[in-house]
Amino acid sequence: MGAAVAALALAGGSAAQAQVSQEIYGQVGTEGFGLGYGHVLGSMFNARAEFNGFSLSHNFTAGNIDYDAKLNLYHGGLYLDFFPVPNHVPFRLTAGVLIGGDNIDATANAPSGTYTINGTAYSSLGQQIHAKATYPTLRPYVGIGFGHSPQATKGWGMFFDAGIAYGRPHLDFDVPPAIVAEAGQSNVDAEEQQLRDKVDRLRIYPIVKIGVTYRF
Repeated sequence: MGAAVAALALAGGSAAQAQVSQEIYGQVGTEGFGLGYGHVLGSMFNARAEFNGFSLSHNFTAGNIDYDAKLNLYHGGLYLDFFPVPNHVPFRLTAGVLIGGDNIDATANAPSGTYTINGTAYSSLGQQIHAKATYPTLRPYVGIGFGHSPQATKGWGMFFDAGIAYGRPHLDFDVPPAIVAEAGQSNVDAEEQQLRDKVDRLRIYPIVKIGVTYRF
C-alpha cells in the first residue's frame, strides 16, 4: 500500500511539473510586436520560438541623395535559454537565430526633377533611383534577460531581453541606364559606395523587448 501511495504521489508530482513546463507570451520592443511559445527542457534550460514584426517609414540621406525608405521587419526566432542559478534569480543567457527576410526598401527623391550624383545635379529624366537592403535569412542572436524561468509556477509573469542580432545586409542599387549614361558610371559607383557604407553600419541590430508570459 505504501509503495502504491508513493507511486501515485510521484506521478502527481510529475503531472504537476508537466502542467507548468510550457508557456505562451507576448512582447513589444525593437522588433515590433511579437508572440511566442516556450518549453522547459530541464532545471536550467528553456527552448523558445517566436514571431515578431512591424513596418516603419523613415527618410535618410546617403552621399548626395535623399531617400524615402520603409523598414519591413518580419521574422521568426528560435532560442535556447541558460539559467546559471535558476533557484536564486531568473537571470539567463540566450543564444538563437532570427529567421526571415527583413529589408529596407528605398526610393530616391528628385527635387526639381534632378538627382545630385557625386556632387553634380543631373536630370531624373522622369525615372527613379531605387535601393533595397536585405538582411540574411538567418542571423545569429546573443543576449541576456530575466524571466521565462524553468522554476516559474503556473500563471502570469513578466520578462525582459537585451541583445544583438548580426547580419550584413545585401544592397541592390538600381539606377536606370539613361541616368547612368548622363551622370557617368564612375559617379554612380561613387554614390553607390556611400550608400553601401551607410548600409554596412546596420549589420548589428540591437534588440530590447519586454513582455508578459502565461505558464501552464
